[in-house]
Amino acid sequence: MTRMQQISLLLALTSPTVIFAASVPKTILPDNVITCQPDANCFGKKLYGRNYKVINSPRFTVMVSVSREGPYTRADVSIANNTVLPQNVTPEDFRVEVVTPKPKILLYVSPSDLKDLPAAAPAPQPPTSPTPQLGSSLLPRQTTTLTGVAPAADQSYAEGKTKTAEQLASEQPLEAMSLSPNEVARGRVYFERAKHEQLVNIVLPIAGLVFEFPYNMR
Repeated sequence: MTRMQQISLLLALTSPTVIFAASVPKTILPDNVITCQPDANCFGKKLYGRNYKVINSPRFTVMVSVSREGPYTRADVSIANNTVLPQNVTPEDFRVEVVTPKPKILLYVSPSDLKDLPAAAPAPQPPTSPTPQLGSSLLPRQTTTLTGVAPAADQSYAEGKTKTAEQLASEQPLEAMSLSPNEVARGRVYFERAKHEQLVNIVLPIAGLVFEFPYNMR
C-alpha cells in the first residue's frame, strides 16, 4: 500500500464527530446580550438603602437590586430609555437563571399571584406638591440623573425625610408599558425561588437587548 493510500484510509476511518468537535469555537455571547462586568460597563450604586448594579448602554440604563422576600426572589428594577423612540418594557419576559448548584429557570410571578409576603411598614405621607401618578411606575427623566434619582432625593432618604415620588414608585410592581424617550420606569419584580440557589443571573430582555446581572444568593 502506497503512502497516499495509507493517508486516504486513515481519513476515511477517522470519526467525523472528532473532526467536528475540534472546529467548534468557544462560547461567545450574542451581540444583543449585555452582562454586568465590574471592569467594563457595570458599577455599583446605593439608593434608598439598597445596593444596585447598574449597566449603562447607549439605548438603556438599567439598575437592579436583588433580595429574598418571603418565598420569592425580589428584584428592584429601574429602566431609563436613552433612545429617541418609545420602547416596550414587559416584566413578564424577565427571569432568573440559576447557575449553581443545579441549573434551573425561575419564572416571573404576577403581582396578583403573590402570597405570604412580609407585611410592609407604614409608608410616610407623600409630598403635598404635585407628583406623577403613582399607579404606574413611570416617571419623567427630568427628576433623575443618568443612573438613578437626583442626589437631593437620595439625601432626603438618608435624612429620614418624606419619601420622594421616585422612591414611592420604586415600591410599586413594575408594569408592562411603552417607555417614552427620556423617561424612567421603576418598580419591583418577583420571581420564583429555588431552595438552594447560589449563583444566579437576573435576565431582563428589553426591546431586543438582554441585560444579565450575576448575583451570589448565599
